[in-house]
Amino acid sequence: SFGEQFHTDSIYTKKPPRFTMLLSKLVPKKGAANTEFCSQYLAFRNLPINIKKKLELVKGIYSSEGPISITTKERVKEKGKKIKELKSTHRILRKININHAIYCSPGHFVDFKPNIKNKSKLKKFLSKHQVKKKFQYSLEWEKNQLAIWDNRSMLHQATPFKGNRIMHRITIH
Repeated sequence: SFGEQFHTDSIYTKKPPRFTMLLSKLVPKKGAANTEFCSQYLAFRNLPINIKKKLELVKGIYSSEGPISITTKERVKEKGKKIKELKSTHRILRKININHAIYCSPGHFVDFKPNIKNKSKLKKFLSKHQVKKKFQYSLEWEKNQLAIWDNRSMLHQATPFKGNRIMHRITIH
């Protein structure tokens, strides 16, 4: 299945999409092919002050060849086309309207910029913190259902499932 790791869409591009719309056309039985979401507003609010201060000073480097790229590599094997690696750098903490959020895609995150001490410890803390159960919601898809979310403040992942699922996706910049 595609997208089975928490991520935000196309963060490895210079101008990632602000919003994603997903329309279900074919889904297995209810509850069998959910999409899980993680609020990065809540994740930000629950960050310890010392971590917030550290993250304010750095940006994240993201790659299309990051940890989630296994699904992309499977598509390449199926289709036989080589896809060029895309990389970008974005602030990890963002203000969106009046709220603050973490903007870091665990599925694509590869490093901090500038380099920092104890970066592997901070990276591990951040990736675990962002996806805590208390920040999550699981959407049980039904046929012809539309979900819209803000990629700047929401992580998502598909849950593993058996069977077929057809979804139409639109991203808005």
